[in-house]
Amino acid sequence: MDASEELQVALRAAREAGSIAAEHAGTDFRNDAETDSKSSANDLVTAVDRECEQRITDVIAESFPDDRVVGEENETGVTGEGREWIVDPIDGTSNFATGYPYYCISIGLRIDGEGVVGVVHSPDTALGRTWYAAAGEGAYRSDDHTLEGEPISVSEHDTLAGSMVFARLSERSRAWLASDLAVATTLLERESMVRRPGSSALNMCQIADGSADGYVVLSINDWDVAAGEVILREAGGAFRDQLAGDGSREVIASNGSIQKDLEELVDTVVGERHD
Repeated sequence: MDASEELQVALRAAREAGSIAAEHAGTDFRNDAETDSKSSANDLVTAVDRECEQRITDVIAESFPDDRVVGEENETGVTGEGREWIVDPIDGTSNFATGYPYYCISIGLRIDGEGVVGVVHSPDTALGRTWYAAAGEGAYRSDDHTLEGEPISVSEHDTLAGSMVFARLSERSRAWLASDLAVATTLLERESMVRRPGSSALNMCQIADGSADGYVVLSINDWDVAAGEVILREAGGAFRDQLAGDGSREVIASNGSIQKDLEELVDTVVGERHD
């Protein structure tokens, strides 16, 4: 399908929400009365998250009033049916809330469960980039807030040794944290460079443009990866998504060249922990 209109709407929504977030960049929200914690004290949501999500919802509704918008903060679930915009208004809220500039706005469109459009916008001047893709049209990155993007593609690095791999340390439960640590430790033993910067959407975009090589997360939600999956696939990357034990998603994403090794490592380590 031609998703050019949907892509333009997503770009507009992401940049308008990004402008809202950028106005508050560098602010410490941890003691703000309107900042709440979700699963734990290090899993935050701010008033800016809510404002950004509302702006994104409004922009989408102007052009596609019959479409469903699923946001991290509106607590509605992904159905996998029809046209669903899956939104994380600020992916990396804990970073944003403390003034650390690794966060983004993430907007993905799925039609009957299939990713069609993905936009990830980093409004902070530390990155100031937008990654975007529409199914079948390739992936692109625009720098310094320019509108025209350049094509991007994944790296060709083909071994775990020397690969840059993002990992996630769970903020939800000790059970997941133990598995996350086991995976990260095994990656380090395989001489991977392991990083945990704190934004799933940005992590996947770093893989898409060749800045990193892989990402392993054992428990994650749809809004964290909906946009990044489209961008990564269009850039030539690989993406395995399956149900985790708590009903969330387990995701292994990479440049494709290390995908098999990553999957085998995760399956072995996680399998051993649950045997």
